[in-house]
Amino acid sequence: MTYRPRIPLVAVLTLVATAACQPEQHASPAAAEDYLALCAACHGRPAAGGGVAGLDPDGPAPDLTRLAAVNGGAYPTDRVIDIIDGRRQVRAHGSPMPVWGNRLSEERILLLTDYLATIQR
Repeated sequence: MTYRPRIPLVAVLTLVATAACQPEQHASPAAAEDYLALCAACHGRPAAGGGVAGLDPDGPAPDLTRLAAVNGGAYPTDRVIDIIDGRRQVRAHGSPMPVWGNRLSEERILLLTDYLATIQR
């Protein structure tokens, strides 16, 4: 059985409340580095879905800069956390997307989620 940490609701609410109170969001440099190291191969450096590893016969990896746009304008924080940590599995290359919950701390998952929120178009 794969270990998948549970991120406490209070941590998610704190992240959302903190982001909502800031007039301008700034991404953590560590989160940007995590994105480049873990996600860019599939989702592309600009996160628009153009990574070479993300080429799949069923279509490219999703454009992560449009998560809010395809969710009625609201960034889907809980869903993004669930996908990153492995609670919600998505398919990639005919197999599940890598589960990062067993490799990243809860704090790093929250920072990566926050980073993705800052790059929404």
